[in-house]
Amino acid sequence: MYVNNQSRKAPTKRQVTIWALKRNKMTGREIAQQIRVDPAFVSRSLKEANKRIEELLEEAGRMNKIKLSLVNGEMGIAHGHSHIFNIDAHITFSPVNGLQVWYEHKGECTSCEEFVECRKALLQEFKERNIEAPNSTLRPTDLSDYLFEKIEAMLE
Repeated sequence: MYVNNQSRKAPTKRQVTIWALKRNKMTGREIAQQIRVDPAFVSRSLKEANKRIEELLEEAGRMNKIKLSLVNGEMGIAHGHSHIFNIDAHITFSPVNGLQVWYEHKGECTSCEEFVECRKALLQEFKERNIEAPNSTLRPTDLSDYLFEKIEAMLE
């Protein structure tokens, strides 16, 4: 039996707060002023948060048997291919949604039991990433296509 002794630590609440503010284009100095801490503390917290988020994304990829081709802790995004399902997948980290795995597919969303929750989570991702949803009434599969296209464009 394989035992992984490497424990993955989730980022602390304070690290996630700082990370989310930075992802929303605030400078380290602005973050420090807003939360009343030293700029060096912000820098150390961001470095640790990015590392921990990257590790969480990688672990989610391993657990879901997704071979990752992109991992970005700063943006809270990973992308890869699931050989089990033979489809591409995205993994996101969000302060509200936590870790989510999004498999690329063209399903019949209106008959899916997860329709409302899926749409809600996707719209939250748009909100947290300051990306305007093209039309919030789109099917979740169409919303996810648009979202991940925009996120990947931000990484280039």
